[in-house]
Amino acid sequence: METLTITEASSLLEMSRQRILQLIHAKRVKGAYKTQKGWKIPLYGKTRMPRIIRGKRGRKGQWLVKRRIKPTVIHVNKGLIGSNNNRDEKDPVIIVRKGSKTTYCPEVSFNGQCKIVYRPDNQTLYAGAKVWIEVNPDTKISLKSETIILKKEVN
Repeated sequence: METLTITEASSLLEMSRQRILQLIHAKRVKGAYKTQKGWKIPLYGKTRMPRIIRGKRGRKGQWLVKRRIKPTVIHVNKGLIGSNNNRDEKDPVIIVRKGSKTTYCPEVSFNGQCKIVYRPDNQTLYAGAKVWIEVNPDTKISLKSETIILKKEVN
């Protein structure tokens, strides 16, 4: 049986490691067991996803039930580049979109398959972006989410 660590499961389910630990301690992660190296979470079904047992009270959980099919899209906000030229504090301009989740970051690295897409007639997709990178949804992406601040040298 294929298993995941808590970190891998948090990435796959798009929830925090701490939330997965809470669900494990509430006995809501089906088949989770502890080893000497940490928790192991089995994968089930055709979708190869962990099973989370629904709680009896409160709102319905927001975790993923199926694997993502849409690619992760990475593009650059041209407007932010222009506004950064006029300010001391620089905002990150690279945008990473995973489904409905958007992250702005100054640096992105990934290992795996990707493609660069150019569509000059694009008007609606991704705020009118003309060029973007599409990454396979199973590819691990490392985001550097700290803001870069460039200071002017005083002579």
